[in-house]
Amino acid sequence: MNTREKILTTAAFLFQKNGYHATGLNEIIKESATPKGSLYYHFPDGKEELVAATIKLMGNKIQHNIEEELAKNSDPVQAIKEFILDLARKFNENDQDNCFSISLLALETVLIGDSLRKACIEVYNLWNDTYYQKLVNSGFSSERSTELSSILQLMIEGAITISLIRNDNTMLVAAAEKIPTLLKK
Repeated sequence: MNTREKILTTAAFLFQKNGYHATGLNEIIKESATPKGSLYYHFPDGKEELVAATIKLMGNKIQHNIEEELAKNSDPVQAIKEFILDLARKFNENDQDNCFSISLLALETVLIGDSLRKACIEVYNLWNDTYYQKLVNSGFSSERSTELSSILQLMIEGAITISLIRNDNTMLVAAAEKIPTLLKK
């Protein structure tokens, strides 16, 4: 892992764990065991640039996870239901690296700068496109897939957020159970 990746991986963990405001650059430098100059070399515009890169890194990692999970089953109802139930299992196992979203970081940073808002939009569009492609490839019309992919994203992100707040996975399980009803053709 190169220095930039070490900084980003550490920042992603700390931002997810502590939030944007409670995570300082010195903490990231210390935890990543990288020289201070490296952080400013790779992210000359400071914390905002680092957070935007972190949001994209987390988004791509989650995107890869979504694609892998949805590819496991050709039936979109089962694939999406199992994906959400897998998130619920990971939540119970405290496997935070593989079950959380960028929602909380997005909410905390969206008003800080336009680059952070745009980074969040890019990630959400990426995820939305994945749900859309799964639905279109499964025979749903483009129009219906557009509508459903947005609803799926809202359900999943909302369930993750409420699960984090409650510290239990019941909302994720409830969302998974509603997938057959939502995706009726």
